[in-house]
Amino acid sequence: MLHPVVAQTLENIRTQINAEYGFHESTPRINYGPCGVFAQVFFQQWNALFREKVHICFVMTLSRDECDHICICLPSGELYDGGIGVHTRNHYSPQFVLEDMFDYNEQLLEKWSYGLDRTYPRFCPNFDRKFVERIVKSNLENLFEKDLSPIV
Repeated sequence: MLHPVVAQTLENIRTQINAEYGFHESTPRINYGPCGVFAQVFFQQWNALFREKVHICFVMTLSRDECDHICICLPSGELYDGGIGVHTRNHYSPQFVLEDMFDYNEQLLEKWSYGLDRTYPRFCPNFDRKFVERIVKSNLENLFEKDLSPIV
C-alpha cells in the first residue's frame, strides 16, 4: 500500500500529464504510444532518487507478439502510468499478460515501445519528452525532499 504522500505525488503527475495531453475518447493520450517514454523517464528519475526501486512492465497480448502498453511496477507491487495513474495487475486481466522487466534493458524497451524517439501524430501529436521529464522530475524531487526514506 502506498503512503498517502507518495500516492498524492503520483496523482499530481498523472493530473499534470493528462491536463497537457488530454484524452482520445476515454483513453489518456499519454497511453497511446508515449507510454514507453513516460515509463523510461519515470524509471530513471525514481530509481536515481529512492532506495526502493521500480521496474518497467510490458502489457502484452496473450500471444506475446505485441505490446499494448508499458507501465511501471512500484515497490508496493501496484502499477503506475502517466494516464491511468496507480492501478493493479487485474486491470489488464484476462485480455493481456504482464511481463516484468526486472533488469533494465533499453533494447527491449525500444522494441516494445516501437521506438523511443518517434512522434505520435495520430493520438498524441503534441508529445514533448522534455515536458514529461520536467513534470516527473519536479514532482519526484519534491517527494524526495520530504525525506520519506523509511517508506520509499
